Amino acid sequence: MKTSVLLAAVLVAAASHQAAAQTRRAPAPATAAPANAPTPPADPSGRLDYRNPAADQLIPVEADKRKPVTDDLQATVVELLELFHDSKQSHWNLRGPLYLPLHEKLQENADEYRKYADLLAERVLQVGNPIDGRTAVVAATANLGEFPGGYLSDKQVLIIMTERITTVAKRVRQRIDHLSKIDEVTSNQLQELSYELDKHVWQFRVHMQ
Repeated sequence: MKTSVLLAAVLVAAASHQAAAQTRRAPAPATAAPANAPTPPADPSGRLDYRNPAADQLIPVEADKRKPVTDDLQATVVELLELFHDSKQSHWNLRGPLYLPLHEKLQENADEYRKYADLLAERVLQVGNPIDGRTAVVAATANLGEFPGGYLSDKQVLIIMTERITTVAKRVRQRIDHLSKIDEVTSNQLQELSYELDKHVWQFRVHMQ
């Protein structure tokens, strides 16, 4: 009899210990989401809708500065895209003793023009306006004259490309001066481009001196 009572007591104690252990391991109840982070409402199709009309006004650049910044950068972007195409046209059709080094340099320059065109185009979007890099717009507004087709001699490329890059470099300097009075951030971006254009002019110029 005493053995049965003792065994029952042991079993009760073991069950109590197991229940306590399970209670300790139970996960804490989930906390409610903070009030400042609501779940975006669903649109009629059942998808989450993140559209916030107030976002259109979240532009750090003052409203009166956006158009002059856009105008100067739009002009610069189309010129850079034109120089990119001119460099590739020269790169492909080049002939003459300077073919190899000039061929490689033209590709390097083309990559630079494309890089800066992208950076400046994004700056236009940052100030709240679209950019227009369509081929028809580039052809109509770059104002660098028609580029010759067919094979091109190394001397011919040096003359043509140096003249075209010099023209753009001078225009960019004028825009730097203009934008320095309007938006220093954009003016600084153009200063970096200006350095590269001056370098390209020098590297081509010395071949002809």
